[in-house]
Amino acid sequence: MAIRIPPLPQGTRVRIRRAAVPQDPVVTGRTGTVIASSEYNAHELGVVLDNDPAVRYFLPAELEVIDVPGPLLTDRLAARQRRALP
Repeated sequence: MAIRIPPLPQGTRVRIRRAAVPQDPVVTGRTGTVIASSEYNAHELGVVLDNDPAVRYFLPAELEVIDVPGPLLTDRLAARQRRALP
């Protein structure tokens, strides 16, 4: 049994890129913000593209990270610095 975590936290700025799955070619290269990220649906992320009110769902492979929200990234880096318990 595995514990799933969402691949990107909410609030992450992303750019849409081409992947192995077919998608609308109009959205390739556009930027947006991840607003729907859940451990129950780790295979898809809800993104609101800039200047577009609709939520679109993408696979993690289709998203290129531009900016991660600040506190989460620093917490992860601090956790890597700590020693592991035996």
